[in-house]
Amino acid sequence: MDENRYQELVENKGLATLLGYETLRDMLLPDLLGTNSNILYWAGKRLARKFNLAKDEDLPLFFAASNWGNLERIKAKRQQQLFKLSGPIVALRLKQKNPEFQLETGFLAETIQNQAGFLTEAIIQNQDPRHGWINILAQLDLTDPIDPALMPTVEPLQLNSQSNSKE
Repeated sequence: MDENRYQELVENKGLATLLGYETLRDMLLPDLLGTNSNILYWAGKRLARKFNLAKDEDLPLFFAASNWGNLERIKAKRQQQLFKLSGPIVALRLKQKNPEFQLETGFLAETIQNQAGFLTEAIIQNQDPRHGWINILAQLDLTDPIDPALMPTVEPLQLNSQSNSKE
């Protein structure tokens, strides 16, 4: 994180609470991991096993609550799903040199895999730093069902029903 980015976080009241997160995410982790961003992808998959989302609708809620950005499904086919990740934090992160979104990508892949029951991988398909968004493509392999023994053993979170019950 350079000095300008630090100033932007401190001065922008909406993003100021993200300073600790951004410091760890974009300063410390790259120093610890070096150029191997694949670890973040697998870390995202691991987090998805710990935060087992019960429903598809819970994905955008989790992303928003985690300050990862606004997640929106753009297209859905039987074997592919295309998502757009946007918002102030994504736009800010895209301003830095070589921003990483592998944590989010891995989380998305594992969550879809657990919900659909088929092997799923995801990639960052494209990004637009000027407009502050990235597209993540999730690919399901319908010929490769996952072993039920590999499914998360934690109770699924039901974010959507929790938010609805408060209204």
